[in-house]
Amino acid sequence: MLSKKQTWSLLISILILAAFLRLYNLTSADVITDEALIAFRAIGYIDFFVSPYQTTPYEWFSDTPAWVKLSFHDHPPLIFLIENLFFKVFGVNVFSLRLPFVLAGMASVILIYLIGSQLFNQKSGLLAALFLAISPYHLWISRVGLQESMVMALMLLAFYFFILSLGNQKHWRWGIFLGLAMLSKYTAIILLPIFLVYLLISNRKILFDKKFWLAIILVILIFSPVLIYNFKLYQARGHFDLQLSFLFGQKVNEWQFLPGKIQAGSLFDRIINLIPAMFRGLLAPMFLLFAISLLSVVYQLIKETLQLAPSWQSGGARSEPLIAPPLVVLAIIFHILLFMLIGPLSRFVVMIIPFSLLLIVWFLPQLPKKIMMTLVILITFSEIFFSYNTLYAFTPIGQKDFTYAYFRNDSVNWGYNQLDDYLTEIFKNKRPAVSFTGRYPFLEKIKQQATATAKKENKQPATILLIYDENMYDLATLWLFHRRLIYEGWPIITADAYLGQSQDYWRRQGITEFYFVKIIDPAILQRPEAERSQAAQNLSEQLNSSPKSIIKRLDSRSVFAVYYWQ
Repeated sequence: MLSKKQTWSLLISILILAAFLRLYNLTSADVITDEALIAFRAIGYIDFFVSPYQTTPYEWFSDTPAWVKLSFHDHPPLIFLIENLFFKVFGVNVFSLRLPFVLAGMASVILIYLIGSQLFNQKSGLLAALFLAISPYHLWISRVGLQESMVMALMLLAFYFFILSLGNQKHWRWGIFLGLAMLSKYTAIILLPIFLVYLLISNRKILFDKKFWLAIILVILIFSPVLIYNFKLYQARGHFDLQLSFLFGQKVNEWQFLPGKIQAGSLFDRIINLIPAMFRGLLAPMFLLFAISLLSVVYQLIKETLQLAPSWQSGGARSEPLIAPPLVVLAIIFHILLFMLIGPLSRFVVMIIPFSLLLIVWFLPQLPKKIMMTLVILITFSEIFFSYNTLYAFTPIGQKDFTYAYFRNDSVNWGYNQLDDYLTEIFKNKRPAVSFTGRYPFLEKIKQQATATAKKENKQPATILLIYDENMYDLATLWLFHRRLIYEGWPIITADAYLGQSQDYWRRQGITEFYFVKIIDPAILQRPEAERSQAAQNLSEQLNSSPKSIIKRLDSRSVFAVYYWQ
């Protein structure tokens, strides 16, 4: 039995480790995942991301209706709102983009400790917190600006307060956090059937308690902006938002390009891909331990059912009936069913990690103490190694899926962030004296607001045109160039668009300074070869001059050339 001081010391040490692993080199990985789509829209809290293949209600109406601000066409609004607040406080940069998700990841470490302590004991809670703190899967999702890190923290809050409500009847607390989790992402609704089925099995009286149903009403009230949004969207267009329209089989012409849905595959594909997806995310040692823990639960469940004397003990640590692992097992089962519906993509499968770890820390104390300690040490060191090899090492050791995780590519530095820093310096303390008229009134309004703010800050007018190589990775260009075009008003075009007009044409627009960014490293992450343009190469040959600057990535490899002329 640990003393209170020992428990606090260990928990603080785990949190320090969790913070270090999540904050270390946080801005090294380029913004090349869907975090760019989320962050780009969060800057101005507008549902628009420069895609002809997936337009939004902002583009469908000449006058933007007020209801479109209640949600987004593909996701609920809370994550966008939170990130918008962080951008306002810390500025628009990679650090503030990822900081809220880091904090959510650390909150999850605390929460899994609280849940583990409540379900089992403090030692199990600390062990669960340690495993989550060093999990490569959870570290990855805590270091990128994807919704799952924040959704996981809110779901764990709801899960924790649901456990407490079984004793104190304060259901309103889990109702609040389940509502907020659903306001972050639809998939959080999976907690509701988990809670309901558990109560049907173990404590049906609660289902007749008005406090329980008041919590459900609270969930609906918090989630109501999304419900109102979908109601108004259906009235105006005859269909719901992207996620619900896909779920209900509604065909929407503006949303025919849905790569995430295509990647999910058929039901058969989802079934056969589930175990490999979990193996690749957990990696071999942790996956093996999870599988053994799950088999142990199944064995004990069958044994106790046959004996008609269910006990669900915690390996001897406590003698009274537990609310776990049945609640944990239900969470795992329902998440697996969810993956059958939406597909076992890496960012989705990560949501099962906390419950997998809770199952593991339930199982470990049932082993002989020496074996348990050996496994804990082995797992701890292997997880730290896998995390380093996946997220921090510039050149990983060994083979993918065995010594480093497949989502490593999302954590690589290709040089786009270094280009971002360079562009920030170019535009520092300047504002555009020349700006191109946008297609939509709401974009013009944003541009005018940006110009007015820049004038108040005494930024100097500059007549700069930025030209870029359109072969760059499309999500990278959204973060690097389109955000400056939309939210700062800078005239920015592709090399192909520049060559479509004469240089005199651009000078007649009032441009006096030209910057052109070209890829010079053929190995850099860029568009597929079949889609590449020769415009950037043609422009560099026409210039017939040396670059003004060379942009290098963290390993000093040259990746971009910047040309300048007047």
